[in-house]
Amino acid sequence: QAATKVATLQLGITGRFALNCVDNMIVVHHQNSKSSMLFDICWNTSATDSSNALSLTTSRTPALKIPNFNLKSEGGVTVFRPILQPMSINPFVFEEKTCELYSSTWVVFQPGIVIDAKQGLLWELKLSVSKLSMHMVCSKPALIKLLLHRRNYKHTIFSTLRSLILTQSTQLSVLGDIFDILNSVIDDVLITQDEMREEVFSPLLNKDELDPNYKTSVIIEYIRSLRLHKLRINYYYYEILIQILIRCNALFKLHQLVQFQVLGDSAPLACLLLSLDKSYEPAFLLGIDMLKRLNDTSGIIDALLQKNDVTAALKYACALNKEDTLDCQKFLQSAADSGDNVLFYSTYRFFVARNERMRKSPDFAVEDNVEEFVAIYKSLFSEI
Repeated sequence: QAATKVATLQLGITGRFALNCVDNMIVVHHQNSKSSMLFDICWNTSATDSSNALSLTTSRTPALKIPNFNLKSEGGVTVFRPILQPMSINPFVFEEKTCELYSSTWVVFQPGIVIDAKQGLLWELKLSVSKLSMHMVCSKPALIKLLLHRRNYKHTIFSTLRSLILTQSTQLSVLGDIFDILNSVIDDVLITQDEMREEVFSPLLNKDELDPNYKTSVIIEYIRSLRLHKLRINYYYYEILIQILIRCNALFKLHQLVQFQVLGDSAPLACLLLSLDKSYEPAFLLGIDMLKRLNDTSGIIDALLQKNDVTAALKYACALNKEDTLDCQKFLQSAADSGDNVLFYSTYRFFVARNERMRKSPDFAVEDNVEEFVAIYKSLFSEI
């Protein structure tokens, strides 16, 4: 098949040019102005009009407008514009002499080689991603999307995110759009939750100058994005969110987040809620309700036994017809730990009745491993 023209670089100036390919970008050098222009021909757009902006679809802002670096023209040819104003290559000093840039003796080779025959020097061009982010005039979500296609992009993205959060003035909708971009697989590029924790959240959330309400809002926004993209949420984010809410005595807010399922159900989160019952009593019931939604019967029984609420655990198991599968040692241990002799007696008699029904004998089996509790029962109730 014959080659066809599919793209045009819109330079806007005339003269002598040379091209390199650096970090998935086309670099056009202009000798007369001693400057270079950057073109990102990987920038994807479905825009068909001639506006100066294209749509970046996110869950929070479906029609977010970002700079349009490529304009569709007739005949199926895409016209690309520079992503930045023309800039000069950084000066280069060799043997204490500043080398002439954009010399007429330059010869370029792909992808990023420049040879100056007169000076006898060879350079390899590199793109400074950090400086690219500094000079880009566009929305922060658009900048993040652009950086994802560059090498060594992660450090700059993390630095940008830290700066945005540290100002405490960045709108949550902007952060949400960025999180949605990062949590979407774009050309198999993905920033993991562990990386976000180590590079962004851990360094910032320990800063006392950050408003706790803003901290929690940022974490909730990140969790929202993870849930939107159906990603398994790292337990760390639930833990740090709850720790912040506890420190600022905002446990009722936690109650609302769980009750209205802003925080997704999970066994680790349920266990964390159960552990908060001493500082916030309703947290225990929230944890139990979450375990019920997860159909975690054993988790509910274990939680009730840890509170020595043996009667409630037995009633719950019987309501589900699970009494024949219960571990009698675990129940007798909890009843003994409670220090309530009446509770221990009723629990012991419950399992004796189960033995008579299942084995036709009141005695416990050897594998039940309850000799200690049989001895306790005999010492307390020998005359009954």
